[in-house]
Amino acid sequence: MTNSVSGVEQTAEQSVFQSSLSVEAKIERARTELLDFSARNRLLNVPRFSKSAKTIDIVDERSSEVFRILVSEGKAMTFLAGAKGREAKDGRDAEDVVELALPDDDDRDERGRLVRHGDTKLQTRMTPNALQKRLLDLHFDARTLEEEQGVNILYLGLGTLRWIDPNNAENIRYAPLLLIPVLLERGSAADRFKLKARQEDYASNLSLEGFLDRVHKISMPAFEASDQFSFDKYASDVAAVISIKAGWSVQPDDIVLGFFSFAKFLMYRDLDPTLWPQNGKFTDRPLITSLVSNGFNSGEELLSETANIDEHILPSEMTHIVDADSSQTAAIHEVRRGRDLVIQGPPGTGKSQTIANVIASA
Repeated sequence: MTNSVSGVEQTAEQSVFQSSLSVEAKIERARTELLDFSARNRLLNVPRFSKSAKTIDIVDERSSEVFRILVSEGKAMTFLAGAKGREAKDGRDAEDVVELALPDDDDRDERGRLVRHGDTKLQTRMTPNALQKRLLDLHFDARTLEEEQGVNILYLGLGTLRWIDPNNAENIRYAPLLLIPVLLERGSAADRFKLKARQEDYASNLSLEGFLDRVHKISMPAFEASDQFSFDKYASDVAAVISIKAGWSVQPDDIVLGFFSFAKFLMYRDLDPTLWPQNGKFTDRPLITSLVSNGFNSGEELLSETANIDEHILPSEMTHIVDADSSQTAAIHEVRRGRDLVIQGPPGTGKSQTIANVIASA
C-alpha cells in the first residue's frame, strides 16, 4: 500500500471493475479512457509542414470544388508539384518551393470560378522529388496498414478549425472538419499517383465534436452524408458555433492528405448508453454484468488441449470457412454449444480466423 496520492489514484484506476460502482458508472469510466484530447491526436492537431509528418498540404484549392470532383462526380485527382525549387543548406533540393505551378492562371469559367480550382490537379508547394517520395510513403504505409489491420486510415481532410490551446495561447492547433476516405493508386512505377474517393461515406471529425462538447461545451452543427450535403454551408455553420471563442477561426480551404484514425472514438460512441433502445440496454445484458462486475461462472470444463477432437466433434458438424487447427476447432465447438469464451493469444495464432469460423457456424 502506498501513501502517495499518485499511487492511490493508480490503484483506484486499476481496480475500477472490482469496485462497488454500478455497471453504468464502470462503463462510463471505461468510455472516458478511450478519449484522447491531447496534442498527439491528429484529429485535433494535424502535423503540418514537417518532413516526418507524412502529410501533404494542398494549397490554392477550394474545398467545395475538391469535394465535387472527388465525391459528387467520383473523378480521380492528381498532384501538382511547385514551379521551381530552392536549395537546402546541404545543397540538396528543399522539400518546399517558393512558387506554385499555376500562379498566373486567372482564367475563369462561365460561373466566374478560377479554372485552376475546377481542374483535377491538386497543387502543392513541394518539389517534384519530395512530392513523389511523400506519395510513395503514404501509398505503401496505407497499403500495409490496411493489410495488417483491415482498415483504411488515409483521408483527405477538407477545411480546418484553427483553435488555440487553452493552456498555452502560443500553441495554435488545426483540426480537420471533413474527412474523405481516399485511395492512392497508380498503374505502374512510371505512372503518376491518382487520388480517388473510396466507397465508404465521408465523415465529420468525431474527435473534434467530442472535444468541443466535453471540454468547451460547444455543440457542432448536425452532419449527414447525403446528396444534399454542402461543404460551404457546413463550414459556415461550424464558424458560427465557434465564433464565441476568441482567436478561433474556420479555414474552409485548408486541405491536407494524411493518416487519421477515429476507431477509439467510434467505440466511445457505441458505448454511449443513451444511444441504445430503452428495452435493450447493453448494461442490462448478463455478459456485460459478468465482464465488469460479477465475473463468469466456471461452469462445465472445456475440452482439454490433449482431447481427441474426433471423439467430440463429428466432421459433418464442422462448418468452417477457413482452416482451423485443433485448438481453434475446440473453441468453435464450445461457442456452438452456447459457452461464453475469451479467446486470447499472440499475433498470428488464428484469433481472426476463429472468429470468422464462429460467425459462419452461427
